Amino acid sequence: MKRKVISTVIAACMVVGTMASFGTSVNAATSKSEDSGEKVTLKLFHNWINVDEAPYFEDIAEEFESTHPNVDIVVENVGDPDYKSKLKVMLGADNAPDIFFSWSGEFAYKFARAGSALDLMEYYEADPEWKDSFIQAALEPFQYEEGIYGVPVRVDAKLMIYNKDLFEKYNVEVPTTYDEFLNVCQTFKDVGITPLAMGNSDPWTACHYISTFNSMCVPSDVRAVDNNYKTGTFTDEGYVQALNMLKDLNDKGYFTENTNSIDFEVARNDFLTGNAAMTYMQSIEFRRCAENNLNAGAFKIPFPEGEDGDPELVTGSPDGFMISKSCKNPEIAIEFLKLMTSKPWQERMITQLSSPASVQGIHNEENSDALTLQAVDIYSKASGFANWLDADIHSKIADVYVPGLQEVIAGTVTPEDLMFEVQEIAEEVQGDSEE
Repeated sequence: MKRKVISTVIAACMVVGTMASFGTSVNAATSKSEDSGEKVTLKLFHNWINVDEAPYFEDIAEEFESTHPNVDIVVENVGDPDYKSKLKVMLGADNAPDIFFSWSGEFAYKFARAGSALDLMEYYEADPEWKDSFIQAALEPFQYEEGIYGVPVRVDAKLMIYNKDLFEKYNVEVPTTYDEFLNVCQTFKDVGITPLAMGNSDPWTACHYISTFNSMCVPSDVRAVDNNYKTGTFTDEGYVQALNMLKDLNDKGYFTENTNSIDFEVARNDFLTGNAAMTYMQSIEFRRCAENNLNAGAFKIPFPEGEDGDPELVTGSPDGFMISKSCKNPEIAIEFLKLMTSKPWQERMITQLSSPASVQGIHNEENSDALTLQAVDIYSKASGFANWLDADIHSKIADVYVPGLQEVIAGTVTPEDLMFEVQEIAEEVQGDSEE
């Protein structure tokens, strides 16, 4: 069967088996349309456009079609940032995709609130073995109120990566408290080595730090209220404390010098070439350490004593797929997502896309490097994920909050003043319609 694959590639973005493995057949559920022999078309929309990414989804579609001769999977992809705007238009029109990629957290919750996404709880409950196969911390960020609205496909966690050889050379131990972490930074600064490689010319880098510090300084239930733009106020004093922690790292000279002027890639390469002791890195990038023959280890930034957040959280986010409420064949869509999260395809995600799997027991020494295995061990034990701030809040709030991090680092705006701006825009967007 020849499938129609629509690929919209934005030039700027280019830079930027079977379920038997889990004891569940992907053919276990069938729809009335498929039973009747009627032709079924499922539209799949995602944002994975790179040359090693797009074929992954096309190949899954081909395998599914080979076992479902009445099903035609139409794949469309478009890169960020166009994906978000196009998805919004599509979900509000007659050509809504049946299955669509989504980040977790507030980005997914807005589709649940708007009635655009299907609650998948009944499918999870009907197949507990499938539900239990996931890393539970990866499943939780797709839960909204009493429902589960997404299927996690991969996990992207943020951990502090360190150069083991430099730590050994200067007799430095991996820190277990936040004060020890600051002492480690000072030790490397004193010997002329950049403690924390960070390029913040695009402030999403600082945004990942503040995502962590907010989770440390602000109670989780407060952040949940604030991340919902209908109820958010951002008045908790922990937000200011988190900004002070970020500013403190720069004021003490621990970040790459002139970090707001340094490109992310430049700073990362400083770490990979041994010119910095540590860097805050996403797990989807860990392979770069092995590719550069860097002897690296990972640890969570230690929780500061006396703060009100959750010490068991790991910063990051699972992402995956949701099913449109307008999907006429949700049972078939679920079958397709079960195939995507089966062991063979999760293993291929690791090896082909260098993306950590969302399913337990997939990573091993044959398909993953030691650093990735260490990361999987860390986030598998986490109570949950502290999502990326810019994906968890209203876009208008993010447009003030995230660029403001550069100004806080530079000292041109105080943490208090930035949070006052955030509070003002949070009050303003409460009258907006769902993004």
